[in-house]
Amino acid sequence: MSDENKKSGISKGAKILCIIAAVLTGLGVLASVLISMLPTVGGSFGFGFPSGSGGRAIRDVEIDVEPQVVYRIDDHRFFTLEKYLDCNNGGFVYYNDTNKKIKMLAGYEGADKRPQNEVTTMQKNDVLALNGKFIYAASDNVIAYPTRDVSYKYGNATYYIAYKNISDPSKNTKFEVSPSSYRTNIVTDDAIYVQVSNATENYKKYPTPKKNG
Repeated sequence: MSDENKKSGISKGAKILCIIAAVLTGLGVLASVLISMLPTVGGSFGFGFPSGSGGRAIRDVEIDVEPQVVYRIDDHRFFTLEKYLDCNNGGFVYYNDTNKKIKMLAGYEGADKRPQNEVTTMQKNDVLALNGKFIYAASDNVIAYPTRDVSYKYGNATYYIAYKNISDPSKNTKFEVSPSSYRTNIVTDDAIYVQVSNATENYKKYPTPKKNG
């Protein structure tokens, strides 16, 4: 092979190596950019969910929708679902009495003053979580609704009927019930009747606390 051909071959080889090096460098830069955009839970755990250290913060969510009546007691008493993502998740349930001009959150007082976020809007609404039948047979002096206490740490929940007496708050209480869709819970002025088995006639009566004094 002549010296001229050798030089030409070396030149072509050098160009190919330069092109390969440029491509590899470009891929390296692109990979670095993509990795920097992924949320991380921590330096030693790699890629994960945004709630961990180093990830983006969970964003607050403002939902503006028309209130929806989810349970009607009579012509002037009803429950509405507001600021909801869908009919089961997120939002707040309110008891309404148009005669007495009452609108009260069904749940912990002040819970609706805190903003919802990307997580809470996807969680099942505590008042709407009960699968069983709820029958409201109490007067307008009583406010009652199903609710639950959730342990997200252990993954379980305890279901209740919350009972509030407008004229005598000392009678306020709650009664544990089954979440089964085959059970019926009946609220009256003086007691709550809880179906304790799938037999329709098998109810247990839980009297409300007696009036003070």
